[in-house]
Amino acid sequence: MEELMSLKCTNGTIKLYDDKVVIERKGFFSWISQGSVGNRIYYYKDLKTVEYRKPGMINGYIKFIVAGTNDVNARVDLLSTTMESAQDPNTVILRAFNPKIPSESEKIYNIIMKKIEEYKGISNSNCNISSADEILKYKKLLDQGIITQEEFERKKNKLLQ
Repeated sequence: MEELMSLKCTNGTIKLYDDKVVIERKGFFSWISQGSVGNRIYYYKDLKTVEYRKPGMINGYIKFIVAGTNDVNARVDLLSTTMESAQDPNTVILRAFNPKIPSESEKIYNIIMKKIEEYKGISNSNCNISSADEILKYKKLLDQGIITQEEFERKKNKLLQ
């Protein structure tokens, strides 16, 4: 299957395909943080959601949330990314100060979220759910810590347009 897009991160490379996301673990920091665990494959149909913190002045991350995995509180910043976050097999660290990482990581995040919606059939155009119902659904996800405040605001603003 043809690769749609990829992004080299601190502790792995994210590769997007039509039906899945692969975290490829190669390189020194990947070996230090992950050992020899190999690649991680996430099919869009199996992903509950994706946490995303865009890098800028501090490091960011993309974290894949799937059923049956232990939740690790990703603590990522400029100088003190925790080893717990770096070792989480579901999290990739996005390096601050790399000029292409913020836009590329946001592009990847948006593609993944669109694919999840397509596979789960939850796109607003495919159902008769009101915008208020959708906002309530996203608020519940925010309260449960499944999505970030930034993700909630983005979804809410999109629904209110």
